[in-house]
Amino acid sequence: MDHARLERCRLDTVTSLVVMEFIGASTAVSTAASTAVSTLDSHTGNGALLAAECIAKHAPNVRSMVCAPWNVSAAFRQLASPLSLAYLKQLHTLIIPLAAPLLSDSQTASSLTTLHIHAHILAASGPGIVPAQQLQVLRVHDAPAFFSWEAFASTGDSDQLEFASLTALGIDFASDNVVTTADFYSSINRTKSSVHVTMGRDRRRVVFPKLHSLSVSKVPYTYAEAWRMFIGAPVRRLAVAGPYAHVRYVDTRLLRTLDSLDVHTVGAEKSSHGRFTSFVKMLLGEDSNVTCAWLRHSEAFPLSVPETVRWSQLTELCLAAYVPALALLLLVGQLPSLHRLVVQHIAGDACEEEIDGKMCAPWGNITAPAVPVSTSVRELQMHMGGGPTARIPTLQAMCYVLLCLPGVRRLAVKQVYCDYVRDFIRSSAQSHPALANIELVHHVFIAAKSPMFVLD
Repeated sequence: MDHARLERCRLDTVTSLVVMEFIGASTAVSTAASTAVSTLDSHTGNGALLAAECIAKHAPNVRSMVCAPWNVSAAFRQLASPLSLAYLKQLHTLIIPLAAPLLSDSQTASSLTTLHIHAHILAASGPGIVPAQQLQVLRVHDAPAFFSWEAFASTGDSDQLEFASLTALGIDFASDNVVTTADFYSSINRTKSSVHVTMGRDRRRVVFPKLHSLSVSKVPYTYAEAWRMFIGAPVRRLAVAGPYAHVRYVDTRLLRTLDSLDVHTVGAEKSSHGRFTSFVKMLLGEDSNVTCAWLRHSEAFPLSVPETVRWSQLTELCLAAYVPALALLLLVGQLPSLHRLVVQHIAGDACEEEIDGKMCAPWGNITAPAVPVSTSVRELQMHMGGGPTARIPTLQAMCYVLLCLPGVRRLAVKQVYCDYVRDFIRSSAQSHPALANIELVHHVFIAAKSPMFVLD
């Protein structure tokens, strides 16, 4: 370690260390971290510890340690572990994988407000090493179904563990294998009485009085009780991903407080398709104040709509499922506040009576309905889907949808297979003279990305 080089740098003002990795190279934003990493390959044993001590000595005021991307190399993890302990008491933000647990006899992470950590590192860390009271953002990576909340509990916690300041929580499970309530009770070796069922494993009641954003991926639980720990929390944004058979147990009472919902399911077998359709139909029939919704499945299949949709506040909707034009319009017609609509697997059904499937030109004689389906939609994005064999029916469906939404001012057509779609775009410009922006993307599927799996 080149101490002289570090001493020449003005590192006493450094408050943040950011580790970044690129293909074929590893760099660190700060001079201190860069110098340390360059020596790791020649060190064994205590090399990372010595490097961390040197950095902490010359940059004593670090309050934040962050890495991008999350899964950095083993060398960085070996450096990050002793470095995080050196700064443990003063760190506000720790978003970096560690190679070793947070173990300290003399201090806790009493200032930490933002933490991203692997579950196995958390489990091996000392009880109460990260007090729950001051945490504002928490993400647990690669969590087993029955991970422990013990690292956040202080000695005074008995019947209840309260995350008093937590506003954003993310849990990324390592596996979505089926977990039942019987598995839960078995994991804590207790009878059903006097036990609060939670995500993870804890005999206490875990509460989140200020939780606004909740993200859960690879959901393993097949019982609604796992979600009840969030009932009563002021959750405004919910993102959940996993097998349909597990996601369907989300407690629908959470919908009452939500602004944003992102449901992304996968189906292990064909029989799950119809059940997902029923699940979405059930969601849309629940009373909700959701304003932004992303409803997605890993495969394409027909999506049905309830007779009465109760999402009157919805302004943005993304559907990633096979949606026949008429079903889509039936849904949109019941969303009076809808402003932005994204359909990622739109496909035409030539049997639909309102769309003539025998026209020479796919847009030629299709006429708009006498009464528009919706005048509130201003932005429309459609992905053709269905492959080359669905070209003409898909264009017919897209054209018909657009004609039913005369308020559209921005139009995007993506995953385009056919050259004559340019004529469709020109025709759209004629039918919608107020169109301010038309975007056309050829031959490529660009999935719209939900912002809700990002904790902020």
